[in-house]
Amino acid sequence: MAEDRQIGDADLTSMTGGDEARARALRKTLQKLAESDKAGPTLQEMAREILSGRVGLREAMRVGAYADALGEKLAEGRRAYEAIPREERERQMEAARDYLAEQRAEIDRERAEAAQRRGQKHNR
Repeated sequence: MAEDRQIGDADLTSMTGGDEARARALRKTLQKLAESDKAGPTLQEMAREILSGRVGLREAMRVGAYADALGEKLAEGRRAYEAIPREERERQMEAARDYLAEQRAEIDRERAEAAQRRGQKHNR
């Protein structure tokens, strides 16, 4: 059986205001969600549907079951976040900024490698 098509970062940039690093982070988060037993079957299904391209992210938010399950997880996460001491929240924000910087660097490396491969093809 052939594996389903997987969306790429570019498919999510409209959801991230054109920020490629955030789009990449969103795609990776959806991949983790699709594979996580902790997410529950509804969110796993939602993530798989989005990643396959069968359902867009905005469209998924209009599906009642998906929106309800996501809303519950977000509320749970918000409560947990608010229970964290301020210093830890600041550390987590810094870690998130570092993660996005790593994603930007990864994107830049991939672009440079692709440009180098294109250049090598043209020099032959």
